Amino acid sequence: TENSGILGGYTMAWTTPKTWVAGNTLTAAELNEQVRDNLTFLNSKPSADYVLDEASDYTTTSGTFVDIDSTNLSLSITTGGGDVLAWFTAICYPNTTNSPTHANFDIDVDGSRIGGDDGLQIAIASGSGTYAYDQRGFFVVRLITGLSAGSHTFTAQWKVASGWTMPAGAGTTSGPGGATFSLDIHPQFGVREL
Repeated sequence: TENSGILGGYTMAWTTPKTWVAGNTLTAAELNEQVRDNLTFLNSKPSADYVLDEASDYTTTSGTFVDIDSTNLSLSITTGGGDVLAWFTAICYPNTTNSPTHANFDIDVDGSRIGGDDGLQIAIASGSGTYAYDQRGFFVVRLITGLSAGSHTFTAQWKVASGWTMPAGAGTTSGPGGATFSLDIHPQFGVREL
C-alpha cells in the first residue's frame, strides 16, 4: 500500500518469505521478491513530521483536551500493523501571573487520546509570576502498540488550567506586559512506524 505520510512510506507490500526445500529452482523474480523487495519494505517504513514556522503563536484557555493545530499537527500514515513511535516537542508559557498553573499534552490516535486522564506530559509554571521565567520546554515521546494495518491519524492536543501560549516559530515573540524575549523555537511533531 502507498503511504500518505510526508517523509516516506511503503512502495510495495511485504511478501511472506518462502520456505525453500532442496532442489528448488531459484528465479530472478523470486530473488527480487524475496530479497530485494522485502528489504526495501523493511527500510521504508512510513513516517510523517511537521516543523512549525507559523505566522502566529497558538493560545488556548480550554480546560479539556483540544487539537493544538488540526491541520499541521495532525499527521496520517498508512502502517503495516507495526508499532509507531510518536514525538512532540515545543515550549510554552502561561498567559497569567496567577501561578502556579499548568498545561497538559497528549496525542490522539484515530479519535482516542492515548495518555488517559491528564495526558502524557505536563508543563507547570513556577509560580514566580514573571512570564519570561515561566517558559516551559517539554518533550513527549510514546511508543504506540496494537495498531492494525491501515491508515491512522495522530494529532497533538493540549489542555490548560488557565490561558497558555505556545510559540509557533514565528520569530521573536513579544511577551505579556511589553517584555520581549526570544522564543523562536520551532515546535516539532512526528510519527514513524518501527
